[in-house]
Amino acid sequence: MTRAYNMKLILFFVFAFFLVGVLTIPTILAQDAVPSWIKNNAGWWAENKIDDFTFAQGIGFLIKNKIIQINDLPTTPDGEIAIENDIVIPSWIKNNAGWWAEDEILDSDFLYGIKFLVENNIIQFQSNVDYEKSKNIEKYILDWDTVVNDSVYAYQGSIRLQSEFFDYVNYTVKYDSSKGFVYDYSEPTLLESGVWLYQITGYENFLSNSRTLADLIEEKYLSNSGIVMNVHPLSNTLNINESHTNQIILCDVAKLALVDSNYVQLTKTLADAVIEYEINHETELFYDTVTLEGKPIHHNMDISYGGSVGLESLLLAYEVTSDTTYLDQVKRTILAYWELRDKDTNLIPSKINADTRIVEDSFMEQYGAGIFLKLLLHYYYLTEDIEIYKIIEDYTDAIVDYYWDGKTWNYRVDYDGIIRSGVIEANYGKLDDALFLVYDLDPSRFQKAYDLAKSDYDFAFEGKISLKNGLVTHSVKDDGSRESIESMLTYAFIINQNPAVRLYQDTMQPEYIENMKAFYEKVISHHKREYGYIWGIDAYTLEDTPLGTMLNQRAVGIIGNKINLTFVPSDNVKIVWTKIGNFEITEPFIVHFNEPGRFNAIEFDYNEKSIFFETIENEGTVTFSGAIKSVLADGQNFSNFNEKTLNTLEGKHSYKVTLMD
Repeated sequence: MTRAYNMKLILFFVFAFFLVGVLTIPTILAQDAVPSWIKNNAGWWAENKIDDFTFAQGIGFLIKNKIIQINDLPTTPDGEIAIENDIVIPSWIKNNAGWWAEDEILDSDFLYGIKFLVENNIIQFQSNVDYEKSKNIEKYILDWDTVVNDSVYAYQGSIRLQSEFFDYVNYTVKYDSSKGFVYDYSEPTLLESGVWLYQITGYENFLSNSRTLADLIEEKYLSNSGIVMNVHPLSNTLNINESHTNQIILCDVAKLALVDSNYVQLTKTLADAVIEYEINHETELFYDTVTLEGKPIHHNMDISYGGSVGLESLLLAYEVTSDTTYLDQVKRTILAYWELRDKDTNLIPSKINADTRIVEDSFMEQYGAGIFLKLLLHYYYLTEDIEIYKIIEDYTDAIVDYYWDGKTWNYRVDYDGIIRSGVIEANYGKLDDALFLVYDLDPSRFQKAYDLAKSDYDFAFEGKISLKNGLVTHSVKDDGSRESIESMLTYAFIINQNPAVRLYQDTMQPEYIENMKAFYEKVISHHKREYGYIWGIDAYTLEDTPLGTMLNQRAVGIIGNKINLTFVPSDNVKIVWTKIGNFEITEPFIVHFNEPGRFNAIEFDYNEKSIFFETIENEGTVTFSGAIKSVLADGQNFSNFNEKTLNTLEGKHSYKVTLMD
């Protein structure tokens, strides 16, 4: 051997020795020849042409096939060596990989070195993953029956309430469950609820009820301006000067139109009124509310609440009608709002006067940042507009720079970067979920954003810092001490399940699903009342709170969105939930504050107990809470399933899974 060769080998092992402290003599390796593709991979990895994960797969192949003999490494259900998607291999090993690829180090010597590094956890394929537990993941996911029945209870609760107090009222009556008090105000929330229940059950009666409400809006409550009237069931009065907005109703009608094209024209009528009356076209900013005649009442645009709903309503209207008027308006408003950011920080305020452009609330909540990112993403999915992509980049960087406090996201940050409130607020999952979606656009560009989002969720929810009695409180201090008391159905419940499923898929750690199931059960049991589910309770005492006694009559959608916890894929398998433009999104896509989620690539038939997946990608498994009766793959009988587990094929395929009754 040459002196140069010996020096390279010595450097390889000496560096490892200093990391471990003890150098053991490796056992004899198998004499099988190393496949040429693995050696090629090593060279490409050394030149940064492939990532750590791809290189690690080659090492995993050598271990699986006993070319490198290492025992007791975790394996996937398919028998492969389990490797984390975000595995990091020390960069100093690249020199040795490059020398090996150029035949400057013998196969046996390089493989001895890799064996040593793996056995001493310098190269670590997995961290703290219990694959035996993962094999029984069905124990930790929700039952489809449970999600449907809980959602139906919320829906029927509203029906019971209406029939008891107002036989003739078709809208949902506003009700204080603590005082038994009915308010002189009613909203068409059963419209959205019906669409949502139809989507997770396939039952036509729910869709029929939604159609009835949409017809009622068009025939009875639609003013000449195109703005929908408020309904006052007690006084049966109409006041043109009170606050109105089409924005939430437009969202609901558009969702109906996406499954029933007969409501395209109504969607257009409502959207046209939003553009004509609810936007100041000199500034391109939204008014919060207007009169029936279209005169502004509340002149501010709050991007965390009404403003996000307005923008999202127009994006949905575009999806329904293909009318670029709505799409163009959304971009103009995004750019107008973005122009008012702090140019030094690239942070935006939460509230701006739509007439004067004066900032009214200089801070932005962490969930508002997530909402804004998701609006940008939705627009980008539809258009692939590079100008909007640049805003996504800049705003994501700003969030990473200014919201992170070392453990979690600061709750409120002024647009000049000054921290207004550093508590842990219940909506952290909305920002985490948004950053996961941003990461999917470019994993290398947004790796830090992903890492911080995961750290936040691990600290706040998995670490149970924000939980009291198993419920997420409205806010706690960083050390978990009391800041507020409410467990709020919308805040704490709507936003956490997407990160749970995502992080389980990325890490294969069952705790993500297990903890979410326990959380679901706590929320359902403690928030349930005679007529449905109340908004909030005291998480410490489990008593009703003044803030939370109102029935949350959008609870159908909030609960129904947990449908993504009824089956889970293995780490490499992608279930497409939603298709927007050219993008396939592998989780329910929650956008604005009131949106329970969406999917258009999965169909449910609760009567048949079948789930049709338009697209499942890659070879692996999908596990269900119930036993599988039969499977069709691309329309053909498919037998590769075992009790509760579907074994998927390489590539993209459709599957219809029918479960046992």
